[in-house]
Amino acid sequence: MIDLHTHHQRCGHATGALRDYVVEALDKGVKVLGLSDHAPMFAADEDHALPPVAMPKSQFPSYIAEALALKEEFAHSIEILVSTEADYFHGKVDAYSAALSPYPLDYIIGSVHMFEGKDIFDASRWESVEPDELPALKSRFFRTVADCARSDLFNVIGHVDALKGNFPELGSVPAPAAADEMLRAIRDSGAVMEINTSGNTKKCGGWYPEFDLLERALHFGVPLTFASDAHIPGRICDQYPEVVEVLLDMGFTTWTVFRRGVARQCPLA
Repeated sequence: MIDLHTHHQRCGHATGALRDYVVEALDKGVKVLGLSDHAPMFAADEDHALPPVAMPKSQFPSYIAEALALKEEFAHSIEILVSTEADYFHGKVDAYSAALSPYPLDYIIGSVHMFEGKDIFDASRWESVEPDELPALKSRFFRTVADCARSDLFNVIGHVDALKGNFPELGSVPAPAAADEMLRAIRDSGAVMEINTSGNTKKCGGWYPEFDLLERALHFGVPLTFASDAHIPGRICDQYPEVVEVLLDMGFTTWTVFRRGVARQCPLA
């Protein structure tokens, strides 16, 4: 089992220490665990912009140091990868690249959390949206995720259709051209798409992405990795067996993991 997307208490909206996630992973027989808490808002002037969302800039060095120490301590029991999930903001990638480049990260997750001025999980964004606007809105989101992939900063593209999180109806809204553009952008960038099971913590339920996007990803040859997006230790590898079963039935055979930015394939099961 692998899990490349986890968080912990430093980000302000998760619980548990990094060690708690490692111990939980060991208990579940996980072979590869990514410690990937939210990066600070490096493009902001303040040390701690958006406190409920991400850690202060001043805490990032201690986060990396602790993760590296755990990697060494548990090296004979589990492979720990050191990572972070960074927000994608158009025009601000250089600030993140400069801030992250000094660290020995195995990979970086790029995710779109802010879209057209609001958090993607802010349910109020849907109050003034008419049904006939949804296809265009979803298309714009997919194209923003495509831009995230094209930025060349990220190895893993996070929860690619999470805009549906607190508006489940959006999941079935068609946006095929933009979806295909996004998937090709991920593939062509050398990044991978994560199967993220944290949809179960939102109104939409299920996973990110929808099954139709998984089928399109197979068609376009987009590599995958597994992500619980755990914000509590108990969610490590949540629904992993179910995900593997579905992917094998579709025709996928491998996960991708990254070690110091180099992609490696491992069997789904």
